[in-house]
Amino acid sequence: MAVEVCSYRLTSKGRPVGSQTLSRSERGRVAFLEARLQLQGSLGQGTVVQSSRAHASRHHSQQFREETTLRGDQRQYDVRFDAQQGLVVAVRGRNDRATMPYVLPYRDPLSLLAELRAAAAVPWDDTAPLRIPMLGKDVVVARASDVVAEGPWGRAHARAFHLHPGGSVVVVELAPPHRILRLVQRLAEGVVEATLIRTDAEERMATLDAPAEERAEGGPSSGSGNASGRRRGRRRGRRRRGKRA
Repeated sequence: MAVEVCSYRLTSKGRPVGSQTLSRSERGRVAFLEARLQLQGSLGQGTVVQSSRAHASRHHSQQFREETTLRGDQRQYDVRFDAQQGLVVAVRGRNDRATMPYVLPYRDPLSLLAELRAAAAVPWDDTAPLRIPMLGKDVVVARASDVVAEGPWGRAHARAFHLHPGGSVVVVELAPPHRILRLVQRLAEGVVEATLIRTDAEERMATLDAPAEERAEGGPSSGSGNASGRRRGRRRGRRRRGKRA
């Protein structure tokens, strides 16, 4: 699969605090999304890897996984959205498992960003904010304005979206492929800004196919999970082309 990889520089109060990559590939009607966050400096040392499997055009999530390593503490979170069974199954670690009714086409944090990229490709009605269902709360998206954004990519016409609650701002280029040029998030430690610095293309990306605890315990899906791990190990070495933003 062809994989788009966007690389970002993270800053807070003008100082570097890490890096991030956002990756996307598609297979049929399914989009495979991944975010890799490397923290340093005032935000501490750590990594956060998020993976998503979602509908490529409707953006509702089928599975979302987050693996966090921060200050020596490792945490895992996996949630599956089963529309046919009408259930959402969330697993945190080995023993914490919860289920809840599937009542809405929920998005996850990565499929939400994918939906905003798609929203930049169509006319926007200023009077009608976009309400996106997520677990625990809806996210209301309002268009701030269309702007000319300047950065490592040069000058680009872009659309800015405000997300509530949280106050995040996502700036998406209006021209295809509608990359996210800038992402501003308000955290407890302060405001963190991600700025696009590079876009690459790779040949394949690992897919979600088994919860993390099933792979660790050798459960029913452990075989396919190990195959996914092997693909992930080769991913960096198979880059085809790249360009500066």
